[in-house]
Amino acid sequence: MRRLLATAASCGLVLTAPALLAGCDDGKASTRSPSGAAAGASGSPRVPDGVTVTELDDRPVGLAPVGGTVWAALPDAGQVLTAHGRAVKVGRQPLRLVATPQGVWVSAIGDGTVVRVDPATGEVDRRTVLRPRGSEPEGLAYDGHTVWVVDQAGARVLPLDPATGRLGTAVDVGIGPRLVTAGADGVYVSSFVAGSVTRVVHGTPTTRDAAPCLTPQGLAEAAGVVWVACTSDGQVVGLDARTLERVADLPDLPSADAVVADGDTVYVVGQLGPTVWTIDARTREVKGKLVLDDQPRTTENVDAALVGDHLWVSHPEGRRLYDVPLRLLGG
Repeated sequence: MRRLLATAASCGLVLTAPALLAGCDDGKASTRSPSGAAAGASGSPRVPDGVTVTELDDRPVGLAPVGGTVWAALPDAGQVLTAHGRAVKVGRQPLRLVATPQGVWVSAIGDGTVVRVDPATGEVDRRTVLRPRGSEPEGLAYDGHTVWVVDQAGARVLPLDPATGRLGTAVDVGIGPRLVTAGADGVYVSSFVAGSVTRVVHGTPTTRDAAPCLTPQGLAEAAGVVWVACTSDGQVVGLDARTLERVADLPDLPSADAVVADGDTVYVVGQLGPTVWTIDARTREVKGKLVLDDQPRTTENVDAALVGDHLWVSHPEGRRLYDVPLRLLGG
């Protein structure tokens, strides 16, 4: 990993991986590194006090909480970076990850495969190939029983048994699907090209146009609403979790991309900055905004993961991971 200049910072830290990561308390850095590595210190003037940055050699995209830590997909390297700083080869262009009791599943879009990594050994212990050839696994979600795999090329989502890796019957969704989330009222898929969202319940899909959202990307369910980021449109829309009827519009969220939920609080991450907006899902209002850095809008996608009382954010072009204490985000 790239070495950084060890200059003083006012607790907006920049670390070299695998030190994942440090936090701030009373103006002092306290190491919160699963690897036990020492925290390095360097600062970016735009990084807010209390936010910790890890700088990587490769572009991070997908993030997932795993056992109280965070893992990152590195598509250019064909690797997953675990919380212990170990880079695990998983296939060509890994994009997304999801943890299950049986292991961490990773979508390798360049291979048309999904693979499982054993967190205990850091080894790939199962590999499933999507058929037909040319399938493009992208988003992943786990509903407590099944892993749902988005096939971007096939305009479908497939159920996968996390224990055996066997695929079930595919469900058709809108053209150009990207991401999937599992909520209390179903499984939801965003179709970026079609401009639609599909709800899947017991294998049966219901697809609705997401207008005025033309480019749905990240999504999460909270307070009976599916919150959908519209990346090119710069807005977030709320859809009723059962009917998919539009119930909320939140404009002026530039390049909104990743969405995660924590109870009735929703965090939306925009590609520019990156920037985090905090939404109260009950009142359906934006309650906070925090710009993490001065990075340009990425040509890939940012991602976000909740680990305890911290939000982790990836920015591919910046080759950075941001560790943000939730207390900084308002709400």
